Amino acid sequence: MERRTRRSTRIHEALTHFFDALCLKRSLDAVALTTHDGLLIAGKGQVDLEELGALGAAAKKAQASFRDQTLHVSRFEVNDVILCLTSMGAPVRDDAAVGSLMRILAA
Repeated sequence: MERRTRRSTRIHEALTHFFDALCLKRSLDAVALTTHDGLLIAGKGQVDLEELGALGAAAKKAQASFRDQTLHVSRFEVNDVILCLTSMGAPVRDDAAVGSLMRILAA
């Protein structure tokens, strides 16, 4: 049974749908996906996503601070490119979420 109600074959649109659903399901304030050097790929939230993603990419640990909130940082690799997923509100480090991102990006 298909669980997704919105989907797209276009990567950026698919990422937008994924982050919309992820923020809703996990009660995230914001989430940003960047390259390992902080270049924003996509995200969701009412904050400066470029700044959020850059801070996460620069973080040496799995947690960092941003405007009195805790950032949760997760790194993974897709097609030999290291990516950084930075979330605000809760960590996103599980295989299901990262696996979904990998499937979207590997297309």
